[in-house]
Amino acid sequence: MSDRPLPRRTLLRRGLAAAGAAAAGTTAGCSSLFSGGGDDTGAFTQWLPKPGAIGAAEHYWFDYYDLERLASQRETLGGEPTVFERTWRPVGLDWADATSAVAVDSADVVTADFTRSDAVSDLEDAGYSQGDEYEGSTLYHDADGRTVFGVTDGTLVVSRVDRYASDPVDPASRVRAVLDAQTGDVTRYAEASEDMQTLVDELGTATFVSGATRDDASGVEAESGRYEGLVAEGSTSTFDGGTVAEKWVYVYDSPQDVDIDALRAYVEANDDGTGGSSAPFATVGDIAYEKKGRKGIITGTRAADEYYEDA
Repeated sequence: MSDRPLPRRTLLRRGLAAAGAAAAGTTAGCSSLFSGGGDDTGAFTQWLPKPGAIGAAEHYWFDYYDLERLASQRETLGGEPTVFERTWRPVGLDWADATSAVAVDSADVVTADFTRSDAVSDLEDAGYSQGDEYEGSTLYHDADGRTVFGVTDGTLVVSRVDRYASDPVDPASRVRAVLDAQTGDVTRYAEASEDMQTLVDELGTATFVSGATRDDASGVEAESGRYEGLVAEGSTSTFDGGTVAEKWVYVYDSPQDVDIDALRAYVEANDDGTGGSSAPFATVGDIAYEKKGRKGIITGTRAADEYYEDA
């Protein structure tokens, strides 16, 4: 989705309603509905190469979307999340027929029930040309070399040149890095970073999962969502009927760095009742906070029909 100025997670995760009830904060512990672990996080961690293998940055965001589960909840959504289909165009795959999507920095992995020949036919019709074979996938390049697909039965890996980057990375190298992670030929994110492993263990799996490691944000305001000692952060969204259980996880360098008051200040500063990505807690209810080792955790709930209203 690098051809658009908004972050992909903003486009793919939410089409939130413009208004919603303000959340009321509490200090209760997290219920089992929000508990991490217990699921196969390999569904996304297998595709995540260590930072540096996919680009020059020391940290990057990943996003996982369980599209099969989302499709099972489609009647509760505020609209059809066809925005996902932009990720794998020109391959003619309906979002509800896909199994999952993983955004790996500026590359995407899509799994679905399709044959390699079907995907190749769509790509060739759109002017893509065949490149080399790599780790069991065949690379296909568009006419100007700005988009590259890795194609095999049931899986697409796609990357596009990020026109907003100061030093764009060759999309073919990103595709290869993601394929290397899946085969184990390069160290994976969670293997290379204890902080990422701690984050992933707490997040577990859900309908949506996202996360990243980060540099220590010393000397910043807590209301910005960056805290001293913070080394990783992520979130999950679990769709269940008309309700979405939301969870935000903040991993600190040590348990002494965890500041629940700072998390509460962050929520209050980003709950102005207007909704949208600029006020992420505006329509979240039943907010609770928990300190768990070197992790600070926020949980809450949101109505499912607030997602994809404008998709």
